[in-house]
Amino acid sequence: TIGITLHTASFAAEYWDRVFEHFLSEYKAGRTPNPDILCNKEVKFRAFLDYAITLGADYIATGHYTRQRPLNDGSGGAELLKGLDPNKDQSYFLHAVSGERI
Repeated sequence: TIGITLHTASFAAEYWDRVFEHFLSEYKAGRTPNPDILCNKEVKFRAFLDYAITLGADYIATGHYTRQRPLNDGSGGAELLKGLDPNKDQSYFLHAVSGERI
């Protein structure tokens, strides 16, 4: 073994309540929302990150290709930047996540 404890958690309820219901409502209204953006904001960088912090984690890895620059305002937050390779950049999908959570 490599000595890492595996924790499992389901965020299906959070996804349904915070992402999918909104998607359905917008779709019914004739709009085409991007559920990935809301999922990042409400599930990955809220519910999942909060859960990881309760386990003692300092960071989470999501695999998004972006860059960040620390803010110099003492908040501990970061400014989201586009990835260096424009063909791989995924900053659009994280633009709704607050700098404190990036």
